[in-house]
Amino acid sequence: MGGDALSMVEVSDIVVQTVKRGPPHPQGRKRTPLGWFKAQTLSIQFLAASGVLILFTTLIAGYLISEITSGNAVRNKAGAAALLVQSMTEPIVQELASADVLPPQDIAQLDRLLADPSFRQRFPHLEIWKPDGTVAYSLSKELINRRFDPPLGLREALSGDVAVLRADLSAPEHTMRNFHNRYLEIYSPLREHSSGRIIAVAEIHEAVLADEAARQRWISWGAVALVSAFLMAGLFGIVQRGSRTIELQRQHLTQRAEEAEATSAEILQLRERARLASLELAALNERFIRSIGADLHDGPSQLIGFAVLQTEQVRTARSPAHRRTALAALKEALDTALAEIRMIAKALILPEIEHLGAEAIIARAIKLHQARTGSKVTFEARNANIELPPAIKTCLYRFVQEGLNNAYRHADGNGQQVRCRIDARSIEVSVHDSGRQGGGVTETGRGAGMGIYGLRQRIESLGGRLSFERMLGRGARLKMKIELGGGVPVGDYNIADHR
Repeated sequence: MGGDALSMVEVSDIVVQTVKRGPPHPQGRKRTPLGWFKAQTLSIQFLAASGVLILFTTLIAGYLISEITSGNAVRNKAGAAALLVQSMTEPIVQELASADVLPPQDIAQLDRLLADPSFRQRFPHLEIWKPDGTVAYSLSKELINRRFDPPLGLREALSGDVAVLRADLSAPEHTMRNFHNRYLEIYSPLREHSSGRIIAVAEIHEAVLADEAARQRWISWGAVALVSAFLMAGLFGIVQRGSRTIELQRQHLTQRAEEAEATSAEILQLRERARLASLELAALNERFIRSIGADLHDGPSQLIGFAVLQTEQVRTARSPAHRRTALAALKEALDTALAEIRMIAKALILPEIEHLGAEAIIARAIKLHQARTGSKVTFEARNANIELPPAIKTCLYRFVQEGLNNAYRHADGNGQQVRCRIDARSIEVSVHDSGRQGGGVTETGRGAGMGIYGLRQRIESLGGRLSFERMLGRGARLKMKIELGGGVPVGDYNIADHR
């Protein structure tokens, strides 16, 4: 039992420390973000950590996707716009293949072509650049035949590709016109029909494409944010469900650990009580043996000694009358000694209860008590027809015997009642009386004598408890309870094997 108790204590301590792991936060000390994070549930930790990661990933993905989608949309529409402008202006500027400037008739034709309101609304500005940076045509007439540093879009378009750039408002050709709104600049190469050589580059300012690019960016960012939110919500739901399960299991584990800790403490307490009870029982047995020795020495041994003296009187008797007198005294002394020895032995020897069940043992003790005292005892039993270990059988018999004796001695046997209840875990037996008629006082534990004291030690040595309760005006009750467990062995006997 000691080994089991110690192992349960160690296991409970390990479980409690495992469940309650982590030092408590000192009071008054400011909690760090890491400490706050560790103190949260698994779902909150996931929400915080994954929220940062998903936000970072969303920013990168949103930026890349928005740039790609808006770039593709702008390039597609810019290509279409460049093709439109190229088809309209390329036939008119063929003179630039051999001349340095456009003839006035070609400039006038371009003015008429670009005078359409719908065209001007979409393309508010149009320039035709020569490869050296000279403006051959512009809707802003002050720029015609002016030479500027070739812009980046012009240099890219001279390689044969359509270039799309944001307008550089610091460029001279823009500062001259006080441009403040940034447009998209589309540079489209214009070729000579006969040779395919690039003779000029048409530049248009596209306001619609700038709005389209912004719209595509917002759509891309919105799509990425929506997908990230759905992903976050789905993952959080799964993790929160698992977190609830883990927290519930943690609470159950904490509760069981606390129960195990309390049980181990109770086992240690019971072990200590059982050890003290065993020591007191041993001392009580020693005193009991000494009292038996004193009874034998003061009673039968004195009478037998007297009988031995009478044998000398019989041997030396001078007449038959004297011999008969000595023999009578000898016989009386031996009969008295034998009666006292039988009385002492009767108090020590139990009736035959080895093969009886719990109910039959109690019934036997009640029957002997009624025969000896002539009083009446009521017996109530529930699930009491059960085999018990010999030590518990003896304890049960002595308890009923002592309880009824006390009820008869202190309450004149009024209302004597024995109740017994046995289940798979414990055995409970109580002896009641209704008190002495006429206002007598029932004695309590200290006044009950050595019988109750010895009975308490016997019961506690078996891991049980003895209680005495005086009920004002309703007598007294002596009760014992012994835990049987799931099959607790007593000696070589196991209760579970006999159920």
